[in-house]
Amino acid sequence: MQTVIGRLTADAKMTTLEDGRQVVNFTIAENYRFRVKGSDKAKQVTNFYDCAYWIKTGIAAHLKKGMVVETVGRIGVKAWKGTDGEPKAHLTLHVQYIQLHGNPKKATASTEVPTQESDKENLPF
Repeated sequence: MQTVIGRLTADAKMTTLEDGRQVVNFTIAENYRFRVKGSDKAKQVTNFYDCAYWIKTGIAAHLKKGMVVETVGRIGVKAWKGTDGEPKAHLTLHVQYIQLHGNPKKATASTEVPTQESDKENLPF
């Protein structure tokens, strides 16, 4: 299992498959910084994870762009050669656990996640 903590790059989307199953899809951007040996400059690298969450799809309404989320799941990697001949890769996180960490950076009243204890009991996840 892999834990990924990062910001949502867009609002989550729920998709219904032909067989009636529903999945919540979203993308997480995870940043990390490090110093290059022999240099005072820091370098930042960003990894993007396309996520699929199948368990309780009601959470989709609460996953808004800019929100920090913590996810745990299994990472899948797909590698291929593009039409330009260059190697390509795609990371997918098959999420089994998700934890919301606060509101989006630019939340409006209609997109804020409830914070009172009584409201938490009514959440769909």
